[in-house]
Amino acid sequence: QTLLILRITLLSLAVPQASASKGWKDHSMNYKLHAYKLLLDFEEFQCIVELYEKESNWRPTARNGSHFGIPQGRSRYLATVDGFKQVEWGIRYNHNRHGSMCKALRFFKKHGYH
Repeated sequence: QTLLILRITLLSLAVPQASASKGWKDHSMNYKLHAYKLLLDFEEFQCIVELYEKESNWRPTARNGSHFGIPQGRSRYLATVDGFKQVEWGIRYNHNRHGSMCKALRFFKKHGYH
């Protein structure tokens, strides 16, 4: 139980709180919580937060050339689905390509893409 409380406390520090004026309309916090729920690993969660802040600032509508959504993937599918599906796609992609979110982040820091 102590470990659970510690994780929740750390999670609250890692995930910026939505401002009172935006409330839950600031979906980036929801996308981050969704990512944590899928990963269930705090280190991996920290890596995905940093990676996607650099890639898209957690904006599902982000676009850079032929790259779309929160994970900035090259799939047009990402332009047609919500941020939750984008997070799921990005986790699958990075686990298949790099083995983990932290390995994807390290690759990104070295090469400027993932």
